[in-house]
Amino acid sequence: MTAVHALKQKEETIAPHSVNTAPKKAKSPLWKKLYVAFTLLVFAAIAADTIWKASGSAEWKLAKDEDGVKVYTLKVPGDRLTKTKTVMEGEYTLSQLAAPHIIDHNLETCKKWIPNCSAVTPIKDFDPVTRSSVDMWTLDFPSPLSDRELLISTIASQDKASKAVALDVVVLPNVLPHNEGIVRVEQMHNRWTFTPNRNGKVQVELIQDTNLGGSFPYFLMNMVIADESHTFFRTELRKVLQEDKYVNARFEFIDDIR
Repeated sequence: MTAVHALKQKEETIAPHSVNTAPKKAKSPLWKKLYVAFTLLVFAAIAADTIWKASGSAEWKLAKDEDGVKVYTLKVPGDRLTKTKTVMEGEYTLSQLAAPHIIDHNLETCKKWIPNCSAVTPIKDFDPVTRSSVDMWTLDFPSPLSDRELLISTIASQDKASKAVALDVVVLPNVLPHNEGIVRVEQMHNRWTFTPNRNGKVQVELIQDTNLGGSFPYFLMNMVIADESHTFFRTELRKVLQEDKYVNARFEFIDDIR
């Protein structure tokens, strides 16, 4: 055996046991995996928001019907928030139904309507000539959400033919300077309508169209608004309307049907 053959045979013997020097594929760091997962989550949220915003039939749909109270919801394409319409019927006078919105502008009343109400500042008392009033409501929200201010005007009217009384509750966001650290609600038009029926009772209807603005998660509002409105009509509103000051209320600009 020549020296060359011996060397070649030695190399062939050693080769199978030689160390593999090919570079190993590096594992992705944890932060990269989290970044990818977060990016996918953001894209999914944007897609879901886009689809939801574009959805809707713009028609009222019955969402709840219990204990004599019906709640309807309406989703309009282009809007993120759903609107609600709550309806019930009862033996009330028109003045009795309008009274809580006209004669009581204080914190106690506000808390009955909105439990997280923390302050009420009357700006303009109800004027029987203009049939309107202006008040500032402050609502507390837990951190990290900001508190809200609602500069509200309540305007009353009555249809001469049907005798139905309407109360339009709208916000006037820029009439007074904004307070630092508190979000001023810029979109709200809630409409109460009290319509006499032929059976001697009055239909009570509330259409709610409110956007709390800021960073308030709209999906939370959409999840609870129907149940909250139903509960308020079924319990608190029926109870409030039986207070003597409302039962005995009379207003010259309201033609009561008895």
